[in-house]
Amino acid sequence: MKRLIVNADDFGRTPGVVEGTLEAHLKGIVSSATVMILERAAAEGIRQAIERAPRLALGLHVVLTGGGSPASAPSSVPNLAPGGKFLADAKALPETLPADEVRREISAQIAIFEVIAGRPPSHLDSHHHCALHPSVQPVFIEIARQRELPVRAANSRAREQLRKEGLKVPDWFLESFYGEGATRENLQMLIEALPDGTSELMCHPGHPDEELVRTSSYVKERAKEIELLCDPEIPQLLDRRGIELVGFDRL
Repeated sequence: MKRLIVNADDFGRTPGVVEGTLEAHLKGIVSSATVMILERAAAEGIRQAIERAPRLALGLHVVLTGGGSPASAPSSVPNLAPGGKFLADAKALPETLPADEVRREISAQIAIFEVIAGRPPSHLDSHHHCALHPSVQPVFIEIARQRELPVRAANSRAREQLRKEGLKVPDWFLESFYGEGATRENLQMLIEALPDGTSELMCHPGHPDEELVRTSSYVKERAKEIELLCDPEIPQLLDRRGIELVGFDRL
């Protein structure tokens, strides 16, 4: 049996990302998305997803990097958000972070999601794969286990550890559909070579609105991803290969 989750990261980052993700779901193969709950378009994006795309699995894209403001009071997460702002990326994080700060921030983001959506997230993953950080991973696991939430396994070591802790994760993680790898040929190759089990394909669809152009270095590529994810030949290929398209809620 082969099943494929096509998860759109960064949902809610800008209105263009929201619209592009919904288009790639309604007209294409995106089956799941994770919300950047701290971004200004997140609340409206969740409302639109619930109204227009009830079959889209909607999870939380945990953000602990990227330079934005935390959900928690900045004074309560001084190591995670020095000066009231997250550090740029996972590489910029200190080697050790206090578990209570990580727990407080992840829990706060889940709480915001639940207030807006009126339900828990379908699953968790993380911006810049910060859940792989040695100080973040144990807390990430603890919270996901307590809430019985499926999670992304961004590499084989993480998958082994997450399953050891009793968490539901896909069998495989496909991350090459990005940047120069966001091509029709690569997408077809990934589908044709899909192994048995459940695979997650990470993607980043979005329309390049003014805010995205101003705040992101990954812009034109997002529009190209929409085109490819909505290519009518791709669902036909899935059918020929006997691959079932599912969301994280089906794990």
